[in-house]
Amino acid sequence: QNNPRAAVAPHRSPLIQAAAAMLGEYLTALLVAVLGYIYPVYLCFKALEHHKRKPEALRGWCIYWLVVALYTVGVQLSDRFIFWMPMYCEAKVGFVVYLWHPRTQGALYIYETFVSPFLAKYEPDIDRHIDETRTQVGDVALRHSQTAVNFVREKFAAMLSALPQAVPQQQGAAQSGYVPRNATEAAAMAYTSPRPRSD
Repeated sequence: QNNPRAAVAPHRSPLIQAAAAMLGEYLTALLVAVLGYIYPVYLCFKALEHHKRKPEALRGWCIYWLVVALYTVGVQLSDRFIFWMPMYCEAKVGFVVYLWHPRTQGALYIYETFVSPFLAKYEPDIDRHIDETRTQVGDVALRHSQTAVNFVREKFAAMLSALPQAVPQQQGAAQSGYVPRNATEAAAMAYTSPRPRSD
């Protein structure tokens, strides 16, 4: 026999579950924006204005924003592959607080342990690739700009050649026997030819 006192498991409709998940994502994005960007921006402002003669304080915020930039790139991938993990949204909020909090100084730890050694090891290769890419991009831009200039020049010359060339010969042209080849020369001759005097 069924026990009437047995607890009935709560059931949520798929719509409620989807709404709760969406609300959790929006709340997480809001908390990350406030705790990971807006509040650190204000603290960075205070460091810039009140600790101008303390380079170490400014260096700490440079390190923080460098690590946050790497976090922003990495979270674009993690949001697509490990979003299903339990407490994933809460971990994102906790991580950005861990980066700047004075007691943890997570950004400094990550930079000195992982980022700085990696970049120092591959810095010459990175600089070489940047210089090569910059040179290639400059060559491509110069080549395409020259092609564009030649294209515009050819189109403009073709447009002038297509103008009506049946222009009445002026006295100077009749006397010299020279017939203008295009509308531009005809206009130039009409401008320079002497005009007949009116009695």
